[in-house]
Amino acid sequence: MKRYIPARIILFPGLGADLRMFDRQKRTFGGDLECPDWLTHKPHEGFDDYTRRWAGLLENDPGDNRPVFLGGVSFGGMVAMQMARHLKPAAVILIGSCRSRNAKPPRWQTARRIGDMIPDRLFGRRVLAAAARWVSVLDGLDDEHRSLLVAMAADSDPQRIRWSGHACAAWDLDSTGMPGFPAVHQIHGRHDAVIPLHPGDPDVVIPDGRHLIHFSHPHTVNQFIMDVIRRHAGDPGY
Repeated sequence: MKRYIPARIILFPGLGADLRMFDRQKRTFGGDLECPDWLTHKPHEGFDDYTRRWAGLLENDPGDNRPVFLGGVSFGGMVAMQMARHLKPAAVILIGSCRSRNAKPPRWQTARRIGDMIPDRLFGRRVLAAAARWVSVLDGLDDEHRSLLVAMAADSDPQRIRWSGHACAAWDLDSTGMPGFPAVHQIHGRHDAVIPLHPGDPDVVIPDGRHLIHFSHPHTVNQFIMDVIRRHAGDPGY
């Protein structure tokens, strides 16, 4: 792996996940990698207002001159894209996520409508854990990562997941031609069944990758992150 340039890397996990999702990335980037706890949404708060408020809490401390890189997995990448309008990072790093609204699969709207039909009293951690098991089977995860995904879902807040699901389905960003929008770099699995590959979007496609490529191909994903940082942090040897 090429040498690393210090940077502030802020990665957001997917729906129902937390900082445990980036264990393999933490081993490489150490204290430069942050995975903030999910910010509690306010009643009737829109996605852009939510990410603007969150961006204000994540601004660099005085004296911290490291370049900031925003990124995320799945829905976390969409959070990073939306937040990039307010935090102005050096670049955005998408891992199995969407570059624009054009990459969202139409079935997300159907999933949202089905989710709305489930009463709050039934929409609990058991439902979320069952969904995590389904994703882990779909992705062919090993026992370690399957157990981790289910554990994160079982620990998550059902109301936050419901709100995030609505935000995900309604997300309408298209940064193409948007003045001043940061550079976007994307790595994606060719066989991603959750967010199918959108032709022309990813910089790197992992031929045998599925959705959670940061689990299945951590070295490739970490090298991709490192290359993006080197490209935008002024490395003369890039």
